Amino acid sequence: MNKTKSGSLFLVLIILISICNVSVTANDDNEVNDDNFSLSISGYSKFVILDDIVVNSQFNSTWESSITLSDQIGTDLLDNTDLGLRAQIDIHLGNSDGFIDSAESHAFDNLFHLERNWTDSEVGGCCIFDYNQLYASEEINLVITSVVLGPIELSNTTWGWDESANLIGQVDNRITRILDFPRIGSLIEEVPLRVVLPSGWEYTYSAMEEIFHGDPGSFVIDRAEANVASNIRVTISPNQSPSALGYRSLSGSMITLNSSTDYSGNCEDSTLDTNQQWWTLSNNGTLVETYFGPSFSFIAEDYDFYDGEVASVVMHCKDWFNSTSTWYENIVVDSIPPIWESIISYENEFGETILLDSNDDMFSIKSDTYVSFSISASDPNSQLPTDITILSNKTPNYLHENQNYLNFSDIFYQNGDVNSMDLNLSERHLSRNPTSWSIKLLVSDNAGNLLTKEWEILVLDGSGPTIVPDLIINNMSISSNNLAREGEPITISLQQSFDDLDAIEDTLWSLTIDGEIEYENVSMQLIDKSSLGPFSSGTHIFSIDSYDSSGNHQNLAFGLAISPKIGIDIELLSNAHLGELVEDQTVVFLVTMQNKGASPASGQLCANSQCGPFIGVPAANSNGAAIFSTELNLELTNSDPIDLYFKWGSESADTNGILPVSSDIVVEPYWQSPIQTVLLVFIVLSLMVIIANRLWGVDSQRP
Repeated sequence: MNKTKSGSLFLVLIILISICNVSVTANDDNEVNDDNFSLSISGYSKFVILDDIVVNSQFNSTWESSITLSDQIGTDLLDNTDLGLRAQIDIHLGNSDGFIDSAESHAFDNLFHLERNWTDSEVGGCCIFDYNQLYASEEINLVITSVVLGPIELSNTTWGWDESANLIGQVDNRITRILDFPRIGSLIEEVPLRVVLPSGWEYTYSAMEEIFHGDPGSFVIDRAEANVASNIRVTISPNQSPSALGYRSLSGSMITLNSSTDYSGNCEDSTLDTNQQWWTLSNNGTLVETYFGPSFSFIAEDYDFYDGEVASVVMHCKDWFNSTSTWYENIVVDSIPPIWESIISYENEFGETILLDSNDDMFSIKSDTYVSFSISASDPNSQLPTDITILSNKTPNYLHENQNYLNFSDIFYQNGDVNSMDLNLSERHLSRNPTSWSIKLLVSDNAGNLLTKEWEILVLDGSGPTIVPDLIINNMSISSNNLAREGEPITISLQQSFDDLDAIEDTLWSLTIDGEIEYENVSMQLIDKSSLGPFSSGTHIFSIDSYDSSGNHQNLAFGLAISPKIGIDIELLSNAHLGELVEDQTVVFLVTMQNKGASPASGQLCANSQCGPFIGVPAANSNGAAIFSTELNLELTNSDPIDLYFKWGSESADTNGILPVSSDIVVEPYWQSPIQTVLLVFIVLSLMVIIANRLWGVDSQRP
C-alpha cells in the first residue's frame, strides 16, 4: 500500500514538472522568446499559516494561487512543445485543421485538471515545513480559464487557472522552525509567493534574502529571481523584541554644557523589520525633547541644564509587532573647562636657551631651529585625565598627544615654496617669502570641554646661499672626461647657485685661490663667467664664500686637480753602473728618469748600437711627474768609449726622441789592470818603509 502511494506521488511530481516546463513558439510575430517569457506569465500565490505553531502538533494552513499565461507557450503535457500550446492542442487533441474548437479546448481542460489534482504541498509547488510536506485535507479547488477558441495563430490570447486548498502541517520538536519553498523550474514558481505567519511569528533568516521583501510576519518571495535549482530555505521564530544599542560620540563620563552632545544608535532585528526609532531627553525626570531618527544631538544649556545636573537620554525601538526595547544613559553635565600651562623654548646659535611667551600668537625663529614644547593640563572639576593634542600643517598627519603632560621638540624649516634646485635658473634666483607654520593646541577634559590655542611660527632666513659652482674649460664643464690642464684658462660659473629666500642680486660673493684673493664681497654678476688662471700642474685650493642679506654665511672649499700638458717631457734624474769598466767585463747600467708630460710612451736604454728591452714610460698626472727606471746589461768586448742614451716613442702623442744619458764612459784595456795592481803594491810598501824608518830607524827622534 505504501509502495503504491509513493509511486503515485512520484508520478504526480513528474507530471507536474512536465506541465510547468515550457518552451517558446516560433510563429512569426506571435513568438514568445526567452527574454519576455517572464512577462508572459502573471499572477500570485499565497501560503497562510492559520494556527499557532506548537511543538509536536499539527496546524492548519491555506494555499491559493492564480496564474495567467500566453497560450503560445508550449507544455510538456503534449509533444512538440516548440510549436506552442495552441498548435499542440490542435495536433494532439484535435484534427490538425489549424483551428481550436470547443471540443479540443475542453479536452485540454480535462487533461490539465487530471494532472493538477495534487495532495502533497511539495508536488503542488507550495512548501515544506520542518522537512515535512503538508497535505491537502480536501480536494483541490481548481478553476481553469480555457484556451481561447479560434485559429492557432491567434496572438495576445491567454489561458490559466486558479486553485486553492486547505493544508495540514506537522510541527516537530525543534526550536527554530524551517520553511522550504521548491525551486525546480515550474510555472507556479514564476509568480510571487506571499507567506503569512501566525500572530507573533517572524521571518528570521535566509541565505537568499535578496529575493525576499515585505514585513517580517507577512513577506513575499520572488522565486523566479533565484538563480539556482534548489529549495529556498527560511527560518522563522517567535518574535523577539528588537535590540536597542546606543552610542555617544565622546566616551567621557560627563558632557559639556555649551557644545553639542551627539548620540547614534541601531535597532537590531529581523532583516525584514524596519523598526521605528526615536529618542527622548529628560531633565530631572521632566521630558524636554522627543526626536525621531537614528541619531540625536543636543546642547545641554539649550534645555536649561546647569553644571552638575544629570541628563537622561533614552533611545526607543519598536518593531512591526509593536514590541519595544530601550537603551538609556544618565550623564552628568560639566560646565568647567580644563586649565593648561606651557613652556616653549629654543636654543640659539650661541647655545643659549631662549624662552618664548606662550601668550603670543606668533614666534619668529631661524630656519632649522629645534623648538621644545612642555605642556601640562588638568581638570579642576574632576580627577579624570585631561587630553592634550598638538596639530600642525607641517605634514598631513602631524600629531602629538598625551594625557596631563606633553613634551616634544620639533625642527622648523623653510617649506617647498622657497628657492631650490628643483626650479629653473630664473625662478630660483627670485625673492621668496619666509615660511609660516601653524601649531594648534587642543586641551579637552573628560566631558569634552575644549580649549584651543594657535601659534604661528615664522621661519626666518637662517642659512647662507647654496653654492653650486661650475668650472668650465674648452666650453665644457671640467670632469673626468674633460680635465683641466696646465696653462689653460678656466671659466667659473655660479649660475646654478641660489639663496632660499633672497634674490640672487642681493647676495655677495668672494673667491680665494691658493690663499690669494681673486674677488671679495662682489655681486654674483661680477664673479660669474670670469676667467681664472692659467694654472700650473698640481692641485689648487678654491674657496668660495657667500653672504645673504640676513648676514648668513656659506663657504665651499675644494681642490681642483690641474693635469700636465699633453705630450712627452722626459728628464734624467740619475745614472749609475755595476761592474768594472774593463774590456771583457759585463756591466749593468742603471738609469732613473721622469716624464712630466701627460702622455704615455715606451722606450729602451741603449749603449752605442746595443739596446736593452722596451719598457713603458708612464704618464704624469696632477700629483706630479711619473718616475721610472730602466737598465742595460752590456758586455764590454773592446775598449771603445760608450755613448749611453734612452730612445723613446709615443703613439698617443705621435712623437719620439732620444735622451742622452752619458757620452764620456771610458773602457780600459784588459792589460792595464795587472800593471795598475803592481804599482799599487809598490806604493803601499814604500809608504810602510818610510813610516817604519821614522818610528825606529835612523830618522827616529827617540833619545
